[in-house]
Amino acid sequence: MTEIAVIGLGTMGGRVASKLTEAGRSVSGYDPVAGARDAAAAHGIQTHTEQAPAIADAELIVLSLPRPDDVIEAARGPLSHAQAGSVVVDLSTIDAASAKTASEHLVSYDVDYVDAPVLGRPEGCGHWTLPAGGAEGAIDTVAAFLEGVVAKRVVRVGDVGAGSVVKILNNLMFGAINAVTAEALNTCRLAGVDTDVFVNTVAESGAATVSNLFRELAPKLIANDYEPAFSLALLAKDNKLALDLEGAVGSPSFVAGSIDHINSLTMNQGYGRQDTGSVQELYRTLSRTADE
Repeated sequence: MTEIAVIGLGTMGGRVASKLTEAGRSVSGYDPVAGARDAAAAHGIQTHTEQAPAIADAELIVLSLPRPDDVIEAARGPLSHAQAGSVVVDLSTIDAASAKTASEHLVSYDVDYVDAPVLGRPEGCGHWTLPAGGAEGAIDTVAAFLEGVVAKRVVRVGDVGAGSVVKILNNLMFGAINAVTAEALNTCRLAGVDTDVFVNTVAESGAATVSNLFRELAPKLIANDYEPAFSLALLAKDNKLALDLEGAVGSPSFVAGSIDHINSLTMNQGYGRQDTGSVQELYRTLSRTADE
């Protein structure tokens, strides 16, 4: 019998499946990409080329999918045939409305749904926080399987959809820090101040502006290192979710709108698959244009 199924064995889902296997859990997995299945199989995970056999006997089904439509498609398709009483925990970054749509569909099949997107970097798997939206009993089940293995904490933040709201707003703040760091370094260069000196001085100053993300991003930007830890295309997708959320609840979106503009212009230059820090190339391009 399979205890846990992981649907989506990419950057995040692959790590989840591996951690659970290392902890002695029986894990099956599915991903449409053969390379992702092969990598998971090398870690002892039983992989499948279809979703249905992967989830057939699972008590807990973990989703780690790219887009809201993928989650809804899975809910209306294979997840509808999950065993009654099982729990789907969705680690994907999606909008609250899509999470609610998936949950409302699955409840008629006696399958619980929890949206619990990841707060943490991929390499931090095992120390993540999962803000979880859903019924208390279902979240208790998620915590029993994932806490101490995949996540440091599983925190109930409200009903279904609440977890997605927390993650979307977290990524909005990520986008703001990313853009502000690129803007600050570009201005520093133009002003004739050594960027290494700027970063080292600020990062170790204890100033209220300093964050771990700044300490991580700034050296990569100085080195022009755009190896993707988190691609600009994914950040842009998440930021659009924030724009949609703000529009839906009637909140002004000054910051989200600005970040969306920065991300879109940078992707138009061909940097969508590069790390989020590649937005500094937009600043460089516009600065050169201004000089001319």
